[in-house]
Amino acid sequence: MFSMRNFVKDGFLKAVGKMADYQIILNAASWHEKGVLTEEDLAEIQSAISAKNAVEDAPDATEEMMEGA
Repeated sequence: MFSMRNFVKDGFLKAVGKMADYQIILNAASWHEKGVLTEEDLAEIQSAISAKNAVEDAPDATEEMMEGA
């Protein structure tokens, strides 16, 4: 059976890294206001954004090796 909630949430999770973070956040918030997404869904989306940003902010191993050489 089709679930609008899962459809929207999965779309946002797949958009992480492909769309700007602020666009995902603002759009997800509007779906929350409409009663489609729950706060737990927003927390899951925010976790995916935070994980993506942590990977992007992590220093590159090759850069560290070049600095040590």
